[in-house]
Amino acid sequence: MAMRYTALSMGSVLMPRACRTSSGLGIFRGISTSRVMFQEQGKGKILSLEVKDGVGIVKIDAPNSKVNTLSADMQAEFQDVLHQILNRPDITSAVLMSGKPGTFIVGADINMIEAAGTAEATTALSKAGQAMFDEMERSPKPIVAAVYGPCLGGGLELALATQYRIAVNDKKTGFGVPEVMLGLLPGAGGTWRLPKLVSLPGALDMMLTGRTVKAAPAKKMGLVDLTIDPLGPGLSDPETNTLRYLESTAVQVAKDLASGKLKATRKKGLVTRIQDFVFGTEYGRNFVLDKAKEKVVKTTGGLYPAPLKILDVLRAGLAEGVVSALDAEAKAFGALSQTRESKALIGLYHGQVACKKNRFGTPEHPPKTIAVLGAGLMGAGIAHVSVDKGYKVILKDANIKGLARGQEQITKGLATAVKKRKFTSFEREKILSNLYPTLSYADLKEADIVIEAVFEDLKVKHKVLQDTEKATSEDCIFASNTSALPITDIAKASSRPHKVIGMHYFSPVDKMQLLEIITTDKTSQDTAASAVQVGLKQGKIVVTVKDGPGFYTTRILAPMQVEMMRLLQVSQSFSSDRHRDRQTIRMRPAGRHAVRQSIS
Repeated sequence: MAMRYTALSMGSVLMPRACRTSSGLGIFRGISTSRVMFQEQGKGKILSLEVKDGVGIVKIDAPNSKVNTLSADMQAEFQDVLHQILNRPDITSAVLMSGKPGTFIVGADINMIEAAGTAEATTALSKAGQAMFDEMERSPKPIVAAVYGPCLGGGLELALATQYRIAVNDKKTGFGVPEVMLGLLPGAGGTWRLPKLVSLPGALDMMLTGRTVKAAPAKKMGLVDLTIDPLGPGLSDPETNTLRYLESTAVQVAKDLASGKLKATRKKGLVTRIQDFVFGTEYGRNFVLDKAKEKVVKTTGGLYPAPLKILDVLRAGLAEGVVSALDAEAKAFGALSQTRESKALIGLYHGQVACKKNRFGTPEHPPKTIAVLGAGLMGAGIAHVSVDKGYKVILKDANIKGLARGQEQITKGLATAVKKRKFTSFEREKILSNLYPTLSYADLKEADIVIEAVFEDLKVKHKVLQDTEKATSEDCIFASNTSALPITDIAKASSRPHKVIGMHYFSPVDKMQLLEIITTDKTSQDTAASAVQVGLKQGKIVVTVKDGPGFYTTRILAPMQVEMMRLLQVSQSFSSDRHRDRQTIRMRPAGRHAVRQSIS
């Protein structure tokens, strides 16, 4: 999961103690100071409000954070800002945007929903969020969402409630409702607004998978009204220039909407209009929802309640209207929050977040050049995930045939990425220009870290380690990709054991997220910090363990493998074992029997 795809909806962070004001907005207790600050200075702790030519520009900038999240403090300020937009005569329209380049709103603080404690309290949070976004959606003054960076969970639900959406067409900007990946559903009107804005199949795809949609396809499906291209460097860096350009564009759009020069009309193509007509009938929508349910049950085995609840909520809303839709959404949000599945998935999310932090601190000399020894499947995979993240990579093999095979694997992998539009062909060539194939240890002299992926033979690894140390500087780190040999034993051949560490990748390296880093009693903290930093930059979920039999991952497989052997010993047939594998493989990358065969 991504976790870049793990944000919660807006409703998940609204406090249940919200009260109702004469303007219809739920105002949190204890925000009078924030209101005075906005009225006198136009700036709160998280939000700022500036008026230009009748346009209220609201910027979200959470302090001491690289990203913006939906916290209780932010929502309290947001409600006050919305109150001012609706009531101040000098404001005729508004723009909502981030004050941080490259990020909009990544979602909400998951701790909030855990703190709610009960289904009833969580349902109240959802209803409070629905009420606030309904107020914004019904605003007589046009509100424009200007999106640059991730717009996820509650961030997307906020954008859906505005009258117009502008997005930067770049790699960072994406739209998604990843609540299903936490065992939840969008809780602030997202299940109602999303299928109304895009097609029902499109909404189902986003809500049931949690996938992120980039700006260009988002515009094509009707989620975004206007896209702009990012700018390059100038007087400022590209991100700052792009943010300023987005602001000026959004302000002009808001002025044109307010004056009537621009209408927020969304023309749909013939196919979309036909789909809307079909899905507007009871038979059409039931057919689509029933097919979606069949696929969900087939994929999950019916073991995850959130996707099924999403379908139930959509069915109620499409059949009975907005009131029933929002009521069903809030109740389902509350009920799902207390399921063991949601609690477990949120626990996994917290674990992944912890694994993305370098608990060893910042290395003294962050690695810039990585050498990989062995151009086989694993070695080429390690080189691939390093070179495409900006590292200079030296790929060494013992013979030209092996080296060519490794280069071909990397080239094919990058070509596939181009086809999937992860980057352009020009960017691919730029990446490949940082790959240096070699047959000689002499070319390793500039390496900051060397990762070996040679045969699982201790004598071979000792020889490789000694040859590496002869060719590299005293500060160079030696990392072994071994899956079984003790790192302590490998380090015995080293003249600098404090620079020896284990980095256990999993195949295929470009797809498997996990990286297991193994330290010995002699591994220095700076060596560990450097290895973890490399893993994090490679996009891995990093777990760090002490050297021991099986490290961590192999050891936790042992109980399952023992039970598998016991099943066979008590006369469970091979065929029934394979049948059980077919039942479990839907929920796992491989069944138990397949795992036993692959590691035996």
